[in-house]
Amino acid sequence: MIPERFLTKTTNTPSSCLRIANELMLANGEEAKDTNFVFSPYSIQLVLSLAANGAKRSTKEELLTFLEAENMDELNSRNKDLIDHYNFADGTVLSCISGVWVDQSLPLKPNFKRRAENIYKGKAESVDFQNETKREELIAYVNKWVEKSTNGLIKSILPDNSLTDETRLVLANALYFKGRWDYGFNKSLTKDYKFNLLDGSTVEVPFMSILSGAERLIATLEDFKILKLHYSGGRVSMYIILPNKQDGLWSLLEKVGSDPNFLEKYHKDLRTVRVRTFRVPKFKISYGFEAKEVLQNLGLNSLFSCEAELGDSVQGLEPGQLLKVAAVHHKSIIEVNEEETEAAAVTEMDDELSISDEPPVLPVDDFVADHPFIFMVRDYWTGVVFFMGHVVNPLLD
Repeated sequence: MIPERFLTKTTNTPSSCLRIANELMLANGEEAKDTNFVFSPYSIQLVLSLAANGAKRSTKEELLTFLEAENMDELNSRNKDLIDHYNFADGTVLSCISGVWVDQSLPLKPNFKRRAENIYKGKAESVDFQNETKREELIAYVNKWVEKSTNGLIKSILPDNSLTDETRLVLANALYFKGRWDYGFNKSLTKDYKFNLLDGSTVEVPFMSILSGAERLIATLEDFKILKLHYSGGRVSMYIILPNKQDGLWSLLEKVGSDPNFLEKYHKDLRTVRVRTFRVPKFKISYGFEAKEVLQNLGLNSLFSCEAELGDSVQGLEPGQLLKVAAVHHKSIIEVNEEETEAAAVTEMDDELSISDEPPVLPVDDFVADHPFIFMVRDYWTGVVFFMGHVVNPLLD
């Protein structure tokens, strides 16, 4: 049963999720100019929501404002709805769990522990950050937890020596997605073609294809095209946003990154077309980064400062002793092939491919993603962006 609030409008997720997506795309897109890039704005949003449950006073208000919630009940109800209703019955798999590890000298407050476990499907455990051997064991343990939670796609999230004797609290979120295409690709049609790189050179890469005359959803705009590929069930889709110019990725990135409503604005331009030439490269991307600076640029300053107030997460803080977030480690992996998309970190009436006695005359178009492009994986009901990134060279891992 689809919750009624998911039927009233396409986007029920806060715009902060989209602002995280846009800001990280712009910031890391600049750093990742020579490599492929992927991240999960939804995963980062959930970690911030979990932190909000342990915050108080100005830090709590800052997080609630950023996450666009009036209070904790609204924030937690919204996240619980999202997490609980990501149990797909159509072969699509989305696993989303969280983890909390706190120094044994500061027991978790019962309310925070209960919310972490019941709402955010997390585990909450006490550990010894003071012992170097125990810290190393915890890094290995958390990385093993991440590997298991992402079906082996992500092997680690915490770098060596990332925990110190000053660490008191670690929050983590792991997101795993696997979706089969609603209309798959025939492997026998996959062939190598040239992919144009930003420096003007080319590489030979495997391109997935479909037979000429097949129907797909494509929007053709002045400077770019958008392709929408449904996963099984139609609720989740991958969007490929392809600039018309071979070197147009960065100007397109500016356009996408500066407008949180970009996809909503151009979604209405999607049309069912008969394709002549259709090619999309296979790709696999792994990318990790530290998100603290970008989140500070978005206005989350208290969380990382010496004035941070996370005292609602633990007991035993001395007068004047405060908890703060030292780092936000994030890593995502996505793999796209003929049968499915696997990644870690739509029932639309106007988009349905219909069959009738008298088929309508459809426009004809091409979609050849033979140069750098942007992609996103998005849930239609809620507007949540699970994964977003860009491809500059499909051969790069």
